Amino acid sequence: MSKAKAYSTLTKPVKCLLDKLDLLARKSGLVVRKSKGFSATGFVLSLMKSVITGKASFNQLAANLGHSELKSISRQAVWKRMDLSAIPFLLDTVGLALKQRWSKEALIATGVFGRVIIEDSSQVKLPKANHEEFPGHGNDGGKTAGCKFDLAFDLLTGEPVTSVLHLATQQDREIGKDLVDLIREKDLVLRDMGYFSRDEFARIEKHNAYWLSRVPINVKIHDLSENKLESILKKTNFNKLEFDVILGDSGHPARLIAERASPAVASKRRRERREQALQLGKEPSQDMLIRDGWYLLVTNVNNDLMTAANLFKLYAIRWQIEITFRAWKQSAKLVSALARKSSQIHLLALMLASMLLLILTMKMTSLLQETYRRVHISIEKIADNLALFILGINSIWHLADYAPDPRHVKSDRRPRLTLREIAISCLS
Repeated sequence: MSKAKAYSTLTKPVKCLLDKLDLLARKSGLVVRKSKGFSATGFVLSLMKSVITGKASFNQLAANLGHSELKSISRQAVWKRMDLSAIPFLLDTVGLALKQRWSKEALIATGVFGRVIIEDSSQVKLPKANHEEFPGHGNDGGKTAGCKFDLAFDLLTGEPVTSVLHLATQQDREIGKDLVDLIREKDLVLRDMGYFSRDEFARIEKHNAYWLSRVPINVKIHDLSENKLESILKKTNFNKLEFDVILGDSGHPARLIAERASPAVASKRRRERREQALQLGKEPSQDMLIRDGWYLLVTNVNNDLMTAANLFKLYAIRWQIEITFRAWKQSAKLVSALARKSSQIHLLALMLASMLLLILTMKMTSLLQETYRRVHISIEKIADNLALFILGINSIWHLADYAPDPRHVKSDRRPRLTLREIAISCLS
């Protein structure tokens, strides 16, 4: 397992992406003619460095750019370049990075499902002074500002499917509609409760695809004989249940899988629910307290395709998206970079550069994992390692030289099966 192997693996896809940056810059108007002090590749690298260090003023962007170009330019010149053409260019760059397939999709996606897609969002706070452009939900202290990064990727390959920037006030349920437009036949979409939508489940089914979701507490469920879910759960002595149900008043059919929680977990959930109700001067509903004693999943995947046990196992690897967000936040000081009152374009450019850094990190992790199949690559270590590498280069073209020693980016220990091993075991 040599660095030369990693180098040969990453060189072609990285160069393929970078080759198109100048064309995208000319298309958007960011670059009109060649300049010794400004280029599309230098602009992207300077933004990513600012995101990694958290130093993102126009003066600091100009300093970063000066290390990449033949001639340095002033902060005022960078400010002038940060016009309406910068955002379409960065959006096109992020979109191009998402569309490029780096890993071999067919390597694993030959089982039950084409892709197993998870989606989640992460919020980043902004100074209150940016409330007009990036409104937050607000609190007792007054107006707040923030933004939300939504990410979806394929668990089987690690490849990102979509990454979109939203206002902090936009609900996950609405954001999740965009992903459904990208669904292919035989995909499986894992939904968390914030994205729960019966209408979107119906749309997924129209793609001849599948969905699997936890159930929000306010969603009514009854079996085909119109017995309430809570009545069934209360009466049963079994620890596991599986039957066909109807979701809500719209009558959407689904398969329900229920597994009894441990006494300690059930007790903790009920205690927290009672405390929350007490703060509001209310009593918790008995239906909610009954549900607190169970893990509940609903899906359109029938038992012939996957057993209940494997569906629970597959859903459990949603933790991978939390690890991915954590790796991104640890390697990039986005909060520091955005901790300023500035123009909307400046802040958007930093956010999009951060998204590009996240996408590159995921793609490199995916491709390296495919290259070193016996080594369990850590996305958190790749994120840190790649960030340090980017800070040390003066040309973004050197990204094609990125070749981490697998010993430096492998997981330290394996307390549980890896993402890929669990998916393979479920789909075999």
